[in-house]
Amino acid sequence: MAITEDFDLFFTDFGADATLGGQPVRGFFAAPGVVSQVGVHGMATTEPTFTLPTAAVVAVQADPVDLPLVVGGVPYTVAEHQPDGTGISTLVLQLPRGLA
Repeated sequence: MAITEDFDLFFTDFGADATLGGQPVRGFFAAPGVVSQVGVHGMATTEPTFTLPTAAVVAVQADPVDLPLVVGGVPYTVAEHQPDGTGISTLVLQLPRGLA
C-alpha cells in the first residue's frame, strides 16, 4: 500500500519561495558548512540544498540536474536530485561558475 501525503501545508507554512527552471516552487533552503579533506589539511565549503515535494520537481522536469534554481535572489544550478521515496526530494545545489 503506497503512502500518499499532502505536503503542501507544511511547505506553505515554513518554506521559502524559489524558482526551478523558471517555475515557482516552495521548499526549504539550507547551506550547511562542510569540511572536506585536501591533503593533510581541511577546507571549509558549503553544500547548499533545497528540499521540496518530489511532485513539484517532476512538474518542472523529470530530471532537474543542470536546471537553474533561484532562491533569495541567488542563482544556483541543480547538481544532484535525491528523491527519498516518500514524496520529498532534496536538490543539491552549486553556484554557477564565476559566482563560486
